[in-house]
Amino acid sequence: MNAQLNDTESVKISKAERDTLLLKQIADGDKDAFKKLYISYQPRLIKFCSRILQNDVALAADMADEALIAVWNSAGSFSGKSQPSTWIHSIARFRLIAYLRKSKEVLLEDDSAALALIDESALPEEEIHTTETNDELFESISKLSDKHREVIELVYFKELSVKEVAKVLSISENTVKTRMFYARNKLKSILSSNGF
Repeated sequence: MNAQLNDTESVKISKAERDTLLLKQIADGDKDAFKKLYISYQPRLIKFCSRILQNDVALAADMADEALIAVWNSAGSFSGKSQPSTWIHSIARFRLIAYLRKSKEVLLEDDSAALALIDESALPEEEIHTTETNDELFESISKLSDKHREVIELVYFKELSVKEVAKVLSISENTVKTRMFYARNKLKSILSSNGF
């Protein structure tokens, strides 16, 4: 396979193969390959970091850039044992964890956010388990009533605030909170009955 990635090759190979090739080129000092990877991953990393940093987009952009610089510096250490996206997101997670441990200014909303951040740093070998867990979670969510599923999806997948959900659904904020409470309890019950 040609060592250089051109536009016609990018159509023929998967994203993972494309990113693996880009990482090899970056390890060889190819700035154009880094630019392509940066454009592909920077928006996603900002979104991920922003969610953990309580929507501080400026700080999230800095953290994403730091993670991508680390990718530039350590591209040669990518072994291919995981998906490139997993490896890159792991670098961002470790940067966030290090920042949060050092900084007293940024506080996570609650302990579950901290646990989620640490849990997401799972080893690449655990990807299959994570995928199965996600499938089980989505299956369980589909068993919720329409009004509970709707609130869960808006809060956790669309990342809307309680206030925003109240506006979207034309209900009070207290109703949103009540539905969230019952939806989470029902979801917990479904997951528990399935061994999770």
